[in-house]
Amino acid sequence: MQSAPSEFVQAVALERSIHLLYVPTLCCNLSCSYCYLGKQTTEAALKTDAERAVHTLRHTLDALKTAGVLAFNVSLHGGEVTTLPPAVLDALFTMIRGHYLEHFDALNAQGHRKSAPHIKTNLFKFAPLYALFDRHKVSISASIDLPLSLHARHRTTRGGTDWLARTLDNIRLLARYPHAKKISATLSGEHLADIPALVKDIWYLHRELGFDMTQFNLMFAFGSELNRAAKGEAVLTPATPAQQQALYGALAAEFVGTELEEGLRRNWFDEFKPSYCTNARNCGERFYLLQSDGAVYSCVRGQGIEAFRYGNVFDDPILDILDNGARKIRHIHQAQGFDTSCQACDHLGTCNTGCAVVKYQNQSGKSYTCGLQKAIYQDNPLSYPAGTPAELREYLVHYQQSMHPSLAFAWAPVAPAEPQFMLPNDIGEPKNTLAALVEADPVLQTLFSDSAFVLELHGELLPLDSQLFKQRRTQHTLVAGDPVVLHLHRDVLQANCPQVIRNTLYLQLLRDTPVVYGDEQRTKQEHIFTYQLYANCLVPSRRLGDGHLQCDLTGLLALHQTHFLRGVLNNLFVTTLFLREYHYSKQKANAFYHVQTANLPFQNFEFHYLP
Repeated sequence: MQSAPSEFVQAVALERSIHLLYVPTLCCNLSCSYCYLGKQTTEAALKTDAERAVHTLRHTLDALKTAGVLAFNVSLHGGEVTTLPPAVLDALFTMIRGHYLEHFDALNAQGHRKSAPHIKTNLFKFAPLYALFDRHKVSISASIDLPLSLHARHRTTRGGTDWLARTLDNIRLLARYPHAKKISATLSGEHLADIPALVKDIWYLHRELGFDMTQFNLMFAFGSELNRAAKGEAVLTPATPAQQQALYGALAAEFVGTELEEGLRRNWFDEFKPSYCTNARNCGERFYLLQSDGAVYSCVRGQGIEAFRYGNVFDDPILDILDNGARKIRHIHQAQGFDTSCQACDHLGTCNTGCAVVKYQNQSGKSYTCGLQKAIYQDNPLSYPAGTPAELREYLVHYQQSMHPSLAFAWAPVAPAEPQFMLPNDIGEPKNTLAALVEADPVLQTLFSDSAFVLELHGELLPLDSQLFKQRRTQHTLVAGDPVVLHLHRDVLQANCPQVIRNTLYLQLLRDTPVVYGDEQRTKQEHIFTYQLYANCLVPSRRLGDGHLQCDLTGLLALHQTHFLRGVLNNLFVTTLFLREYHYSKQKANAFYHVQTANLPFQNFEFHYLP
């Protein structure tokens, strides 16, 4: 008997999953005083956005699928999404529902039970769009201000008009809405100046307007250059850590033991818990914001900030955009440093030092809600247990290696108390140190010179020095096609070389996939290639001019890109043939030099390569 054909969509195996926040328009019908989007909400072209919004989302979902990437959550954000025409909203909702159905099996396998669109809205146009939302079972997150008196003052229309009465009517309507919904509020220092009024209004919304306030999220306003540029002195002051913790304490005192205790413990402070993007180790690996013009940013907090722009879906391959996001977020965390209090914190693995965007805006290396988070962890020790000393040490090393690799030297294993091998008694004499040996030998001075070789990357000149004399490691990320040019002094080719025509530029490329070989059975980096280019084949340096030569490495690296592994560091060493020969002859002639240069002493460049 022949079975009936399945009516279900055939599942497609996708290798990677991401959260996609879609901003079909940056236009907004309000003028909130603390808006971190600045002038973007007033300068957006609504007509243009409406014309391209559907096409951009369709293009992106198709490109993600082709790249083997599953968008497990597609949420609509703004600006204010409801400023778009109903027909555009209808098309977007239909597309998102279709996406969830197409990938139902894959989403379910990952534990995502998404079936309906989600939208962030200020509720200004909720009533006329109610039937459209209801038909698509849209999940709604409504933004208001608490206390409600500040809603009237800070969440006004473009013309500065108070519309609080309309807000309350729409909340009453939202309370009867039959699908998923919640309320969110962003709080500044002014909002927390009267915490009793805020508490009173939570009860008012719950008991008088009938909205279930267990479904409530709190957020805190933060300093924003875009906001300051747009609002000037009108900007609100962010809540201090003391105010944040005072709010948490007051809410616990008021609502523990009531019907809203579950909301307090489960939902209200969800943004500051490890389930949220703000606590991701590297949010650029999983969370992305798409605009209708195709631009991809980190999130709503990073919109319009170049440091958080990852690319454009119409110009760049999807995987390049995603990899660029991870690289940029890692760079932001590195630029702010690894705060010493975070290094010693029992909950580093829970918090991961906080939101990259807020750290960037505040020029701080730690989470702006650190004290609040610790209070939440303390009140929920089973949900957020502190690690054991061994676990903390292990995570600390793992975190710094992935997010702050330049600090790797700081976590080198402590030397054993008892010596494991014998060295000559006179190795410590000043004349036998590597620095002294180099100073006494003109050829070694060239071999170890920190100005002999200069790498040009993205237009930036990077002088290379020996890994034996580096104070700290520097690692770079290359993307296929990035121009990489090596420049060198002409005089380098004359060092220890009687006939320059016989000399070569000598390159060795290794990668950090350890192998064991040799009589001493040492664990070493694995060799990928050795490359030599004769001196006469080098061309004059276009960047450094007379006295310098250059070699374009772009094609050489691209030729070997199949050997560059994702997440594995590559190590390029640079010297000349005759300097290399001098190094090994010096090792045979001088035991003090030999023992201090057991690792390759040549100038080097460490990088990750994204094909």
